[in-house]
Amino acid sequence: MENSELIKVILTSSLVSGFFSVIISYFVSMKLKNLDYKNEYYKKILEKRLEAYKFLEGQIAIMKSSVLDEDGMPFHMIFASGKLKFIEYQQNLNAAMVYGMWINDSTMHIMEKLNDLFFKISREMDNESEHTINLGKGYYKEIAKQRNILEDSIRKDILELYDFKKFKKNAISGSKRIVMIEK
Repeated sequence: MENSELIKVILTSSLVSGFFSVIISYFVSMKLKNLDYKNEYYKKILEKRLEAYKFLEGQIAIMKSSVLDEDGMPFHMIFASGKLKFIEYQQNLNAAMVYGMWINDSTMHIMEKLNDLFFKISREMDNESEHTINLGKGYYKEIAKQRNILEDSIRKDILELYDFKKFKKNAISGSKRIVMIEK
């Protein structure tokens, strides 16, 4: 083999290997950019979900506030200021439910049960503060139980917020939600 032929073979193999390395690096680069885009997208979804759960956490904190009446019976603070304030709290719970798109279905169902309970209570209320407090005493255990169930569900959700496949599966449920609220 002559020197010129050897040089041609070396140049040809260099050009071919250079061409293939450019093509491979292009595809790897595109794949990495696509992966970066997906990661940024998932970060934004995760931020939305965290925001929804943070709002819900605030509503639960309000439900945790309770006092003992003079007779030693506990009631939640949401009953202390009368029917209008109670209904205002119920409306805030509904505002938390607006974030339902970002909250797992199981937690939304618990929120709906709690909302139904509040609707039932609001239907029993009159404008007397004493009557509202007595209702609060009567429903204290039931509200505390539902709140604890909701908290447990949220804790479980928080540990799995990153699992978008599970979230996607829940989001496709397509069920209709009926929310009752006193005006």
